[in-house]
Amino acid sequence: MNHSFLEKNLAALPSQLAEVVRNQKSTFGTLNSSSSETKISYELTKSKTGDLTLELDGVWIHSRFDPKKEAERFATELPHDGSERIYLLFGAGLGYILPYLISKEKVTIIWMEPYPFFIWETFQIFDFSKPLLDGKLILITGEGMEDQLAEAVKGKGTHPISFVPHRGSWQWKEVEYQRLKHTAEQMFHKKDVNLATLTRFEKIWAKNICYNLPELSQFRPVSDLFGIASGISIVVACAGPSLSESIPDLVTYRNQFLLLAVDTALPILTSFGVEPDLIFSVDPQTLNSQYLEDYSGEAILVFDPTSTYLSLRLDKGPNKGFVTSSPFPLIRLLERTGPSEIGSVPFGGSVSTNAASLATLMGAKSVFLVGQDLSFTKGLAHSKGAVLEERLNYLESRKFRREKHNYKQLFALPRKKVTGNLEETYTTNEKMLIFKKWFEDHAKENPWTNLTKFGAKLEGIRHSEFRKEFASDEGEIKNQTHLVQSVRNEIHNKLRKEVPFFDKTELVSEIQATTEALSEFVTTVKHGLSVSQRIYNQIKRNQINPKTFSEDIKQMDSIDEQVSGKKGLNEILSLGIQRVILTITEGYDDHLSLEEKENTQLGVAKKSLLLYEGLYESVRSTKRMLTKSLYRLL
Repeated sequence: MNHSFLEKNLAALPSQLAEVVRNQKSTFGTLNSSSSETKISYELTKSKTGDLTLELDGVWIHSRFDPKKEAERFATELPHDGSERIYLLFGAGLGYILPYLISKEKVTIIWMEPYPFFIWETFQIFDFSKPLLDGKLILITGEGMEDQLAEAVKGKGTHPISFVPHRGSWQWKEVEYQRLKHTAEQMFHKKDVNLATLTRFEKIWAKNICYNLPELSQFRPVSDLFGIASGISIVVACAGPSLSESIPDLVTYRNQFLLLAVDTALPILTSFGVEPDLIFSVDPQTLNSQYLEDYSGEAILVFDPTSTYLSLRLDKGPNKGFVTSSPFPLIRLLERTGPSEIGSVPFGGSVSTNAASLATLMGAKSVFLVGQDLSFTKGLAHSKGAVLEERLNYLESRKFRREKHNYKQLFALPRKKVTGNLEETYTTNEKMLIFKKWFEDHAKENPWTNLTKFGAKLEGIRHSEFRKEFASDEGEIKNQTHLVQSVRNEIHNKLRKEVPFFDKTELVSEIQATTEALSEFVTTVKHGLSVSQRIYNQIKRNQINPKTFSEDIKQMDSIDEQVSGKKGLNEILSLGIQRVILTITEGYDDHLSLEEKENTQLGVAKKSLLLYEGLYESVRSTKRMLTKSLYRLL
């Protein structure tokens, strides 16, 4: 044992992580376990070769004979072709495998460990200070392992990843280490889904925000709704397959709650005569406008600026309401014209997560979820009566039946199994599991109760029935009806305010100033595109003229400086070039050829070229879209 190794290793760790390892004697509890913490007593013993080994609960964490040889044999079996690679270790015991992995070129080792005492003991056997400082070895332990892992793999989006379970650790505490593997799988899938969504919808989001500005200037901020529902209940109606089966309860108890429906649930509710109070719309795709088409009720729209602009241009449909803020800088054009902030609603990837979050922000004493199946209940991909199903009336033919479409949806992503509230088993997919985890992760700070008839069990969220949650006594029904109606009236009164929240004249000035700035900026960006193309071509053809190349590099430095100085414009334009940004920062998309990856100089030149190509396209399209909205405002 070497105490100097321990101090050097701890000094190489981030202070918070070092503190977790230093306090390892008080952190022996199982990871994310509801059981009380238990003290683990252990004693290191020498193997036949004299190297330290460890036995826990009758399980040898390493070989009793030769731990190093055992680790070396396992390390040689791991894939390594000389290219960049990540080894993700679920446990490593006393770390015998680490030196063999560290010796390999172009690898990053990430060690996830739920029991920090292993790290404590490892640090007294090996000096890993250099690889820890260099980032070749990354430790993940303590709280928030998923977030730690996301940070550890940032910028390594194209590196292949090898999952490496440590046999001895798994034999000792399989459940804990299996949980680590599940955490990693969930994180990588969530990351893939988020990146894929970002790159798929980047241009649509930008277009929708620009085109929605004229209509949204007449809306109220969603912050008007915050705290407005104190003392009453809100039911959030989602469009899961079981929603239609909850209709009788919604009808029976309708007067005792405010009904917040996601837009996809609107046709189903109205077809049964159930009128919502608020409708939440988030999806950017044009199909979602059809959920609102022909709606003539009194429900008020809660609208995300990135939602399809067609929804606000319907001949019939909700055309008044509240707008939410957005993480995308384009919304600041609108936000700067109001006296205060618009208000943000937490986003979990689906309209149902937004709606549940809004209900909490409204201050409801109880928030109930219905139609939140998160599974293919009874073999259905969506609730009966949904727009998607109705559209099939026009698409059905002898060779294409709605049953075939439903079947395709069921198998669009890998199928998973999930447990229901009565321990029954349902089929779901990885996307819905992300939403399920979001609800579970936010259960503690939100007063949610799940009234969904069937579907996945939401851990940490109480499941109940309408009859148990709402009054049957006439006096109490009357009281609740009065309270709900008062809140309903207050919401409608917010929209009747004579003085608009957003100043239309200021919005016109904001857009005009932005389009003028973009007109000037496009000249600089176009010049940058031309110079970066010349630099790339010289490197590509290996025909570098020292004098002209040097001049081009100086020009490029000057242009880069000018472009980076336009911070506000760059933030606005970034929404439309997320794929390019992720190519540069995350290696997300395979835009670089093998030659460009192997030739560092050529790769840098290609990334610069991609950036200016993306900026040039984004400048032109953003200016065009804002100009169209400006004409509609004038």
